[in-house]
Amino acid sequence: MKREKRLTKKERQALQGGPRPAQPEGQHHHHHIHCTACGVHLDEEDFEGTDASSTPKAEWVSCQHGSSFASCTTCVPKTKELLAEHDRTGQPVRQASAWH
Repeated sequence: MKREKRLTKKERQALQGGPRPAQPEGQHHHHHIHCTACGVHLDEEDFEGTDASSTPKAEWVSCQHGSSFASCTTCVPKTKELLAEHDRTGQPVRQASAWH
């Protein structure tokens, strides 16, 4: 009995519309987000103000490689320090443990 032909990775990607591009800043990211510096859980609504007069509670910070990392607005300086270390050393970003 013959095995059924399996698609290669490139063939599967072509059927799905190609490889997934990196998401530009400002677009929706995955739904379970934690601050890079402190590990607190962030909702997608935290990246936008609740109304026109309020400021967001969180923002996306990018490294030199173009990857985006979530950060509370109060933790942005610490997140930028962690990303600068990542850019300088080439090591993975040292992220705080996630908590809710």
